[in-house]
Amino acid sequence: MSILKKYQLSGMFAAVLLLSACEKTPPDYRDPVTLPLYTEGDADNGALVYQDACGQCHQLNPGLNKKGPQLMNIYGAKAAELADYTYSEGLKTSGWVWDAKTLDTYIADAEKAMPDSKMLSDPMPDAQERTDVIAYLSTLRAPLPTADDIK
Repeated sequence: MSILKKYQLSGMFAAVLLLSACEKTPPDYRDPVTLPLYTEGDADNGALVYQDACGQCHQLNPGLNKKGPQLMNIYGAKAAELADYTYSEGLKTSGWVWDAKTLDTYIADAEKAMPDSKMLSDPMPDAQERTDVIAYLSTLRAPLPTADDIK
């Protein structure tokens, strides 16, 4: 075998190894929401506040995490459960479930609620805005994907 052939084969082998090592973690999904809708706030207004205050860092589609994790099915979910996002150690060990109480505390001032929080947003001091955002988050419900959906 010529030297040129050996280099070509070595190059292809290296490329295959590199490509397989770069395989992206598949999108993770939260279980469907089982809590009832949170109706103490205005979900329509919450959607607007969310877009303005949260949308820069959070998506709603599995696998499309930005600076923060995607938030589909967040209401009633355990904190830090998505495998395709790297959470702070404090959030991973918090034992929190994202219900109205924990969401309100965290959205009000994430750094105060969780000192090692990765969420660096400005505090949201307006209780009504937080209530509206929580009402909106409680509407974000999608079933788990089927095998056909993942293809």
